[in-house]
Amino acid sequence: MKAESDIADSAFVSYNAGMSATAKTLTVRVDLPWSVVGGTEPDLGELGDQLRLLWIIEQVRLHRVGVGKGAELAGMAPAAFMRVLGAHGVPVIDYPAAELEHELSQLGA
Repeated sequence: MKAESDIADSAFVSYNAGMSATAKTLTVRVDLPWSVVGGTEPDLGELGDQLRLLWIIEQVRLHRVGVGKGAELAGMAPAAFMRVLGAHGVPVIDYPAAELEHELSQLGA
């Protein structure tokens, strides 16, 4: 894993005025082939929002953040974010079957 100083060399790290004083944001550059944007000038704000949402979804899928934190990062209501996760095939409840069976046996169910 890269140190923050290494990341700062390849990306722009800043403090976001809308977040707490200790929260930082990271701005990254992404190179995409022109052919994938349909040959027309893309709305860079919309494209950035889409890429950010996909990154957040991936963080939830990898269990790096929970669903609630993912919804917060995405600026969405939890229920709306859960629907987005479902649309991307990411389970909202990711409970291993063996663990569920163990807990149910502890309850006598």
